[in-house]
Amino acid sequence: MYSSSNVRHKVLSEFVRKGDMTWKNAEDAVKSVLFGNSNHLYRLMLPGPDNMDDPETADSSSTDDEEDRLQILRGYINNDESVKYLRVYWIDMTGTPRMRAIHMDHVWDSLGNTGNITVGITKASLGLLQNDTIAPGVAATGEYKIQPDFSWMKFGPREAHMTMFGEFREQDGTPSPLCPRTTLRNAVEAAESNGLELKIGFELELVLFARVGDELKPLDHEGHVWSSARVMNHPVASTVIEKAVWFLRGVGVSIQQIHAESAPGQFELILPPASPLEAIDTLLYVREVVTNVAMAAGYRITLHPKPFPNAAGTAAHVHMSLCSEGGDKPAVYQPFYAGVLRHLTAICAFTYSNPVSYQRLVDGCWAGGRWVAWGTQNRETALRKIDGSHWEVKCLDGLANMYLAVAAIIHSGVMGVLNGEELVWGDCEIDPANLTDNDRFELSIEEMLPASLPDALTALRADVGLCERMGEELVERYVAVKHAEMRLLDKMGEEELRRWVLERY
Repeated sequence: MYSSSNVRHKVLSEFVRKGDMTWKNAEDAVKSVLFGNSNHLYRLMLPGPDNMDDPETADSSSTDDEEDRLQILRGYINNDESVKYLRVYWIDMTGTPRMRAIHMDHVWDSLGNTGNITVGITKASLGLLQNDTIAPGVAATGEYKIQPDFSWMKFGPREAHMTMFGEFREQDGTPSPLCPRTTLRNAVEAAESNGLELKIGFELELVLFARVGDELKPLDHEGHVWSSARVMNHPVASTVIEKAVWFLRGVGVSIQQIHAESAPGQFELILPPASPLEAIDTLLYVREVVTNVAMAAGYRITLHPKPFPNAAGTAAHVHMSLCSEGGDKPAVYQPFYAGVLRHLTAICAFTYSNPVSYQRLVDGCWAGGRWVAWGTQNRETALRKIDGSHWEVKCLDGLANMYLAVAAIIHSGVMGVLNGEELVWGDCEIDPANLTDNDRFELSIEEMLPASLPDALTALRADVGLCERMGEELVERYVAVKHAEMRLLDKMGEEELRRWVLERY
């Protein structure tokens, strides 16, 4: 029979394994129950244990600095010997997921000997194109240490593997100014220092293709339309989508809804809201899980923004809410979203980050349109207001480096708050493309989104405030990679470019 302490250990370990709480939260709970209650009940008046945090203010993101990583990992794995590899992921400037799989024997040895684990990665990794060529001006010398963030970990994306996300460090341990995940962390800290706490959640849209030899064939879905019941009865729904959702449920990721989208083979999974870092880590992880399940079943998923010229495109809409005190008051959230609108043309350099992203940027296609505008429950505006501070940013697709895209959005919102930006744009009730010139003037809808990636990069370089907040060195590197990427892709014909993107995203 288990003692009460053993029962508590099993319960808390299971919460951590399922993602319902971090290992730090579990430790704080044990401290509170075993020490705090006794100290209060018996009036012992003892000082708290070292590093005992107030549960109300504990920050799980500080796990790396304050806790024993070996114990965190042991607690999460809970003697599960089936785990053989730790995957440490990063996302490069082209939005390509890259990773190292570290054998668990080496992980345990490193943590036992040094209390830490890092992986040496060439500094050129943040200057690579999708085909591993180096952008001009990027040196092949130097090495980063990539540091896994122990505050987020999951089993998967397939058996015998587990996943963490890393951040780039210099040799002395300081954060690299080019690290996308660190850039987002800085944006979140800037928001919090101004009293703004955000929750975000993603709509993961993807398109499934059947693999036939070396060819990718569109799925033959008769009558495939948005939210079609017929499509959800197709074998691919249970073979890939539902199987992936079942796996995710087992590791503590709750997919709120799934449904068919409009294009052939297109589905949408609605992910739960979370803090920005956690939400993006979860999004990237879910993509990997679905990709692995699809590959095992003979399918291929793509995030191509416009895989079919005459069908709806594929996006990665992000929902945002200000959940800090007073966040639902117009006086707080309106300046934030006014800041996003003010900087939106520059933000597009990160959210519409590939030349093919602009194939989706058309009017009247449920894509958020081509205008800098917002509207209450209007899906043809770049920003859709849903309720209070809950807004949706629609000008975003799956080819973006999500850490950089969301960092640019948050920084722009913070600048809006700091500058007292007014929401001069009126609430647009219809597709802005269908307004008269006078109607648009009255709503202050006067600026269009960039029509191409070069236009977006020009807008970014002209936005001094956003460049300063994102970091001049990062912006310079990002722009250099994007120009090199465009030179590579400009040599391709239309169909070659389409296949190239399908194969990589």
